[in-house]
Amino acid sequence: MRITKHPEERKQEILETALRLFEEKGIQKTSMNDIAETMGVAKGLIYYYFRSKEELVAAVVESFSEGVEKEIKTLLSMEGLSFHTRLAQVVKVFFLSIQEHPAIMSITPKNPGLFELVKTSLSELALRHAKVLLQKGVEEGYLNLKYPDYMLKILIHGIADLYVEGVTDPGVHCTLIEEALGLRTGTLLKEF
Repeated sequence: MRITKHPEERKQEILETALRLFEEKGIQKTSMNDIAETMGVAKGLIYYYFRSKEELVAAVVESFSEGVEKEIKTLLSMEGLSFHTRLAQVVKVFFLSIQEHPAIMSITPKNPGLFELVKTSLSELALRHAKVLLQKGVEEGYLNLKYPDYMLKILIHGIADLYVEGVTDPGVHCTLIEEALGLRTGTLLKEF
């Protein structure tokens, strides 16, 4: 019996199934057919929503980024959190999101274009939200930065590059952020 679903519901189901299979089998080893079989639908249905695997992967990355952004917005809108706690929690959201979805970061060797999409998407997201947070830190006197926007770009892109190079210990990244922003050592990690 054929099950008809609302297009957005079906599209979300495809994205969730694709992400799960990417994490189980790897992106390179997951075919559009695998996704269709797992869902119990015809492969043509997958192609109806996504013209190619690359388009599907890009949509999975976008969906992933939207989820991270939603978490960060919720965190930043919470009342009563100190600047240090907010900053630590934003860093934590990024690290946990990446650690919980390693397939998102495993695109590197065979498809550098998709990897750059992931890196750019997460970096832009971090820049957008951390900019507001850093400006608040400067206004409240927690930070003394002459060029906060430039410092932020250096931090975000530098951390992303270090992560790609295999430096995945949040302690290292927290210490680097503390040093770059002139915060006391351990300020962020104790909030982690």
